[in-house]
This record gives sequence, C-alpha cells and structure tokens, in this order.
Amino acid sequence: MQQNASAANSRAKLAFILLCIMAFIMYIDRTNIAVVAPLIGKDLGLTNTKMGIIFSAFAVAYSCFMIPGGWLSDKIGARKALLLYGVIWSLATIATGWVGSLVVLVAMRFIVGIGEAPVYPTAARVITNVIPEKYRGSAQGVMHACGRIASSAAPLVVTALVVNFSWRDSFYILGGVTLVYMFVMYALLGKGRPDDNRAGAQQAAKVPRTPVNWPHMLRRVWPVSASCFCHGWVLWFFLNWIPSYFSHNYGMDLKHSAIFSTSVFLGGTLGTAMGGVIADWRFKKSNDPLRARRGMIVFGFLAAILGLIPLFFTHDVVISACCLSFAFFCSELADSPLWVLGAEVVPTHSATSSACTFTGMAVAGAVSPLIIGWLLDVSGGKWELAFVASIVILIVGPALAMLIRLDEQPKATA
Repeated sequence: MQQNASAANSRAKLAFILLCIMAFIMYIDRTNIAVVAPLIGKDLGLTNTKMGIIFSAFAVAYSCFMIPGGWLSDKIGARKALLLYGVIWSLATIATGWVGSLVVLVAMRFIVGIGEAPVYPTAARVITNVIPEKYRGSAQGVMHACGRIASSAAPLVVTALVVNFSWRDSFYILGGVTLVYMFVMYALLGKGRPDDNRAGAQQAAKVPRTPVNWPHMLRRVWPVSASCFCHGWVLWFFLNWIPSYFSHNYGMDLKHSAIFSTSVFLGGTLGTAMGGVIADWRFKKSNDPLRARRGMIVFGFLAAILGLIPLFFTHDVVISACCLSFAFFCSELADSPLWVLGAEVVPTHSATSSACTFTGMAVAGAVSPLIIGWLLDVSGGKWELAFVASIVILIVGPALAMLIRLDEQPKATA
C-alpha cells in the first residue's frame, strides 16, 4: 500500500513538472508576437488597430475552442489531448515566420489560439485528478507562474533571437522547440497516466461518469466566467500592449523596451504564484474554499487599481514601470483562485467546467486588444484612455465575484 502511494506521488510530481515546463513554453509562444509587434508593424505597414486585430485573432480562437477542447479532453484523456493541441499551436507558430500579409498573420494567430485554448483546462483536469484539494491552489499558482515567468522572459528571449537572427527566425526556432517538447511530454506522461491516478480516488469512485448537464453547468460557471472576463481584460492588456507602451510612450528601442517590459511581467509572475499560495493558506485556516479564494479575487482586483492611478500623473519611466508591475502583481493574485474555482464549480466535469469558466477570459482577450488599439488610434496615442477602461473593468470584477457559489452538485442528466 505504502509503495503504491509512493509510486502515485512520484507520477503526480512528474506530471506536475511536465505541466509547468509546458506552461512556460506555451506563454513564450503566446507573447512572442507582442515583443516583435513594432517590427512586424513596420515591415507590413500595420496601424495600432490592425495590430489589435492580430492580437484579437488569437483570443477569438481561444474563446471559441476552449469549451470544445475541454470537452474533448474529458473524452479522450489529458495525455492525447495535450499532444494534439501542442502540435497545432507549434506548427502555426512556425508558419508565422513565413507570413507576408495581414490576412495570413491573422490566420496563423487564430490557429495558435485553437491549439492553446484547451491546454489550461486540460491541465486543470490533471491537477484535479492528482493533487489533493488543499494544495490545488498552490499547484495552479506555480503552474501559471511558470507561464508568467515565460511572459517575463519572452521580451529578453525573443529579442535575443531577433538580434542574432531575425523576427521571422524567432518563430521558426520557438515553434520547433515546442513541437519537440510536446512529443517528449507525451512519452513521459505515458509513465504517469495522470487520468488514472486520482489524489481523491475514493471520492472520485463515488461519482458516476455522467453526461454534462449543460443548463446546470452554465448556471454554475457564469459568475466565475464573468469574473474571468474582468481578469482577462487586464491580463491581455498587459501581455499585448506593455512592450508597445514603452516603445511608443517613451521612444524606446526593442532592447530597452524588453528590459522594462520584463520588469513589469515579473510583477505578474510573482502575483500568480502568491495568489494560489495565499488562497490555500486561507483555506487551511478557514476550511472554507469559496471564501478563501473569492476573497483573494476581490482583493486583487481592487488593489490593482491603486497601481494604475499614479500613471495619470507621471511621465517618469521608472515610476511608470513600478506602478505597472504593482498593478499586474495585484491583478494576478486572482488568477490561481479563479482557475481552482473554475474546476470546482462542477467537479464531475472539471476540464469542461474550467473551459466554460475561462471562455470569459478568452472573450476578454478578443475584445480588449481591439478596443485598446482603437482607443490609441482615435486619441492620437493617449494611453490614459486605456488605463481608464481597465480601471472600470477592475471595479466591476469584485461585484461579479461575489455571485460565485460552490453549492452541492446535483446529478447530471443526459
């Protein structure tokens, strides 16, 4: 018995480490376009609005394919699903290096979004299966922090590739690395079989595998999804536009913009990790998972506003970078608690539930770049309007979070 438990723990650790590495690689591929956006815009003659369309294309696919992808992961299992999704987004990343027009570039980013959309819901399924409940917030936090570390590292990594090769070569290299890793991950997960090693095996055995009760699913997830929209607005604003903010607002070249962007993204990385850890600590103290996680969401939203307000009164680049880093840190405190709640509102179908929940964040990613790009073009590059829009969203988020419930789940019906 003890030997079996030890083996299960080892397999769980292996699966978790592989997920963390995957999250790092995925976010490099997700944010690389933002780093080279000034170069692509110059080469292809694109306005801010057109760059917003490119950013939005990824998020449109992200929002459309998250639920179908999560459902497919529940059907075929995490291991096969992750390989399929990885191959899709890596090949599209490679193809991005060949683009020569706006239409083709939009198409490639759309396909990258198709591949990446179901990845985190599928990872949430693995975490729900192999990690005990009291540690799931920390697990989500660490995994997502790996993604945010990649966001922080992306400006430096991609800039180094561009300087030594070209912006087109950077996509070839990054996509190739992803493709190789996803096959390696598939082989190693075969030893872990995360779908067969549930941390809560006894509890899971009591829950019959039933079809999704979609009316119940939607009633349960919509408040979390709406909160995720608010979180996603801020997240996508930072990931897509912060490199351009330093480039446009302070006239920086690619290297200096990368340094300041990295400093901002590091704040988000720390917030992602801390949000999960603190929420788990509060859960252990209160034994109330909803209160612990929802409280962190509300605090993160409201505190982020304090970081954005000083940007209206300063043009000092260091102060601006510090304020943006603080705001990103606070907003990211909500990330891990939202993912945990997304999986737990309908735990019998955790991948589908997570996908439904985070469709809200994906929709924000589709809407935010378009509106921000349009606001910048019509205002002649006034970033204050972009910050006002984000503050409004951050005020709405806590009110929506208070509607989240984790009540007893009824049995699903066909």
